[in-house]
Amino acid sequence: MYLENLDSSDLRTAWIHAVLALSKKITIGSAKGNDDFRKMLEQAGSVENLYNDIFALVAVDEDIAKKVYAKLIKFSGVFKAVTIFDSIYPIKLGAHPGTPPIVYTLGDISLLDVEKSIAFVGTRELVNSNHIDHGTRVIKRLLSSGIDAIVSGLASGSDTLGHKAAIRFGGRTIAVLGTPLDMFYPKENRELQSQIAESDLLVSEYPIGVGSFGSYFANRNRTTVALSTDGVVVARAGDKSGTQYAIRICLEQNKQLYVLENNIHESTYSWVLKYKDRIKVIRENFDAGTTS
Repeated sequence: MYLENLDSSDLRTAWIHAVLALSKKITIGSAKGNDDFRKMLEQAGSVENLYNDIFALVAVDEDIAKKVYAKLIKFSGVFKAVTIFDSIYPIKLGAHPGTPPIVYTLGDISLLDVEKSIAFVGTRELVNSNHIDHGTRVIKRLLSSGIDAIVSGLASGSDTLGHKAAIRFGGRTIAVLGTPLDMFYPKENRELQSQIAESDLLVSEYPIGVGSFGSYFANRNRTTVALSTDGVVVARAGDKSGTQYAIRICLEQNKQLYVLENNIHESTYSWVLKYKDRIKVIRENFDAGTTS
């Protein structure tokens, strides 16, 4: 009943995806879960085929079906569900293991296919004015040198700087959420999230209706890095920072890892020493020189 009442393939895909997850037929929020789900979809041939195959004998739990339906019809935005069966599914996502076979987008979907993009990530506690100034200047230079979009995760601190600087300097930005599209996290970025949905692009691998968990934020780093053709810039990140997920995934995907100079001289971060042969440092005075 609920599926038949949804009047677009995007809504039906999101309903099925959320129902499968909440019914524990698939796992979301992990690389292995994404790979397993991709295989299931490929074998079934479509999202709706998979749903019909799984629930052929046992009906969907009424409470789950109703909950997801209510969340979807309440959402006022018009999103796009992009699956591995769609021609617009980003090649850069499919090129790496652990990436989601379905992503939900709100905004300018053409940004999924930009030629040159780079991630800007780092601590939520980016408070030092020198670090903020350096990060801002780096983003300005990246945009002026041909980067089409800055990709980040809309978290406080470094992510917020990345998105806002891209907008400030007339660039484009992609925010990869750790929540479904109907949630705002952190709350203080509600206006920024709405602005990006209006003028740029929001991306989530989590269907409306599933809520959010800590693992979702960690795993979205895989999507963030996969969408970044030219690598990752780390504004600042301690050894126990959640940014370590993005750093590790960047190296797994054989992409360039850049770090702002403050990670080198103001700390004894072990990750910097561990990856020193694969890091390019962006110096404070980069306007007069180059990375090294």
